[in-house]
Amino acid sequence: MVRRLILLLGGLLVANALPVNADSCTLRVAVAASFRPALEQVLPEFECSDQCSVQLSSGSSGVLYQQVVHRAPFDLFLSADRERPELLEKRGGALAESRHTYALGLLALWHPDSEVNIERLLQTWPEKIVLADPKVAPFGRAAQQALQSLGMWSKKQLQLARAHNAGQAYLMLDSGNARMGFVAASQMQAAGRDNFWLLPQRLYSPIEQQLVIPTQSRRPEKARALADYLRSAEVQAQLQQLGYGLLPAQSGGDEL
Repeated sequence: MVRRLILLLGGLLVANALPVNADSCTLRVAVAASFRPALEQVLPEFECSDQCSVQLSSGSSGVLYQQVVHRAPFDLFLSADRERPELLEKRGGALAESRHTYALGLLALWHPDSEVNIERLLQTWPEKIVLADPKVAPFGRAAQQALQSLGMWSKKQLQLARAHNAGQAYLMLDSGNARMGFVAASQMQAAGRDNFWLLPQRLYSPIEQQLVIPTQSRRPEKARALADYLRSAEVQAQLQQLGYGLLPAQSGGDEL
């Protein structure tokens, strides 16, 4: 027992004697809840090659946007839409030419494992239907547009259960609190699930996910490096395997 205590104390003394790198690199990234699982899969290579750790804060794009506006100390903002990065850019809260599209989100409908026609099942479904809040979450807005395109938005109002973001919508379904709902296709892919219907992209506006570097970023160069990494051909190929759409060639931050 005494020997064990001596070894433990000795180890602590050695650890405390080691020099601390005061300039160790840490990037603080605000990321839309729906993109976090994919980001966590592609980050290790960046952290290793650039010798910079990444700390993630996730939530709905609307809530994260408000935090960035109020100068929360984020180095990079990964929204699930293009609206918030555009707004941030217009109000002078983003570094020049830092806004770019990094992913194209795809909307999926979580449904019970069934062989029936999914569109007909959605139309006749009597239970609650989960979706992210269309007011703050891009995947919620896409779900609203899809239901409107299918002529179901008005008649399904009493069945809709709104989650704060796509991540919470997924958790409500995964926990069994509901059996049908709209989520990101990437969430289903990440979980290895196949009980979903990939909605035709004609039913909703493109979920063009953009990033931007806030003016308060303390490591803008590293933030640009991460942004470039996410838009690289290698990472884009990985994202397609993770449930994202094919990203068209870009000429700049404003347009695809």
